[in-house]
Amino acid sequence: MKHRTTLVLGVALIGLGLAGMTAVWLLGSPAAPSAPRGGFASLGQQIYFTGADAAGPIPRAGGPSHMASARACVGCHGATGTGGSFGMMRNFEVPDIRYSALTSPHPEDDPPTPAWTDADIARAIRDGVEPNGESLDAFMPRWDMTDDDMNAVIAYLKELG
Repeated sequence: MKHRTTLVLGVALIGLGLAGMTAVWLLGSPAAPSAPRGGFASLGQQIYFTGADAAGPIPRAGGPSHMASARACVGCHGATGTGGSFGMMRNFEVPDIRYSALTSPHPEDDPPTPAWTDADIARAIRDGVEPNGESLDAFMPRWDMTDDDMNAVIAYLKELG
């Protein structure tokens, strides 16, 4: 009987722990303070690292709102913007979004990738569409950003390279 009680208590604690982890995963971190604070040098940097502007979390117009890493750009593209691969069940290749990488043509790609403009970058972030009209990967969130927030993010991408 003592072992059964221990087993039931253990299962209950595991369930409680899983419920807590799920809540953190779904709710994310608390909303960011007014921009830029908390060590952020600019509004663009704050948005890149937190997914929030001065008013709070920036709403998403689509994409994987259920993914914890989708709360901010840094979750997938990394602190330096160079991307890479990530995933647990499936690996995803995340592109380099430094300004220098986006605005340089890549003739070696098949098909060749043209240089992006600021308008192309904004369209990719808001609508998930590449300059050639193709959709970005479904895992790329579509952010409902104001023009001021978008300009701040693009300015920060320029700082990244």
